Amino acid sequence: MKMNLCYLFVEGMLVLLTITAALAGTQTVRGHQAALLIIDVQDCFLPRGSLAVSDGDQVIPVINKLREDFKDAFSLVVLSQDWHCPDHVSFASQHPGFNPYSVVNLTYNADGALCHGASVPSNFPYAVDCSNQPGSKLRVVQQTLWPDHCIRNVTSGGTSAEFSPLLTMKDSDVVVRKGYLCGVDSYSAFFDNGGFRQTELNGILKEHNIDLVVVTGLALDYCVYYTSKDAHALGYKVLTVTDAARGVAPGSTEAALEDMKNIGIELITAADLEGALQDPSKGANPGSFSFYLFVALGAVLTAFLVFKS
Repeated sequence: MKMNLCYLFVEGMLVLLTITAALAGTQTVRGHQAALLIIDVQDCFLPRGSLAVSDGDQVIPVINKLREDFKDAFSLVVLSQDWHCPDHVSFASQHPGFNPYSVVNLTYNADGALCHGASVPSNFPYAVDCSNQPGSKLRVVQQTLWPDHCIRNVTSGGTSAEFSPLLTMKDSDVVVRKGYLCGVDSYSAFFDNGGFRQTELNGILKEHNIDLVVVTGLALDYCVYYTSKDAHALGYKVLTVTDAARGVAPGSTEAALEDMKNIGIELITAADLEGALQDPSKGANPGSFSFYLFVALGAVLTAFLVFKS
């Protein structure tokens, strides 16, 4: 009789420990559904790219490790892809007399169409005549003029729009293209720069019941910044991983970080992500192996004492 009880006791404990190991592989995310957003990690923004971000390639191993370490925490992984036509309005090459990194004002009508103006020549194919429209119906958008970059369907060379081959990608990943309208730029993965049109990103996140986004990629002071801000404005909880991003310039990067912090976006490092994903009101993290091991050992001890008595 005692032998049978011993056998049942041991078998029960093995089952319990198996469940413990399985549960240890899961991670809770503050009760949220989380998505990892990887912004514009493309050849054109990496070393030898036409608009290379300094040390931009250093974000790749950090992002890859986040994917591996938190694969059970992310319900969805989305990659944004800058996808410009060869004569895009944001390219300095399309504005005679202006140099790369100059800043110009672009005017748009109420429908979001680009208007001819001082920096947009009359022969620019994506602009319209707005001279008959009242000024109250027009909107001015400040635009930095960039070197030609991330040109759609270009797969090699400095203007390639391809994702880095070193970046971990899976068949389940979702790609959201932005900046594909030739007459307006799109720093954010959610909206164009004028706020005239949305990409499909918000709809995709809603479809998957996502309410927390972890933002990484390039560049911290432009596309990562505006994506983080728009996600926050749309009601998502936003964690921006600063060491999984790099900026174009120190001044604009500092300003972007300060603004994100002020509006309530959480700025974290990759090392902080596990703690940031936990719900501090729940006590011990139920996604950690040590927590489940503690529970299992407690159950084993209780069962032993009952069996002994």
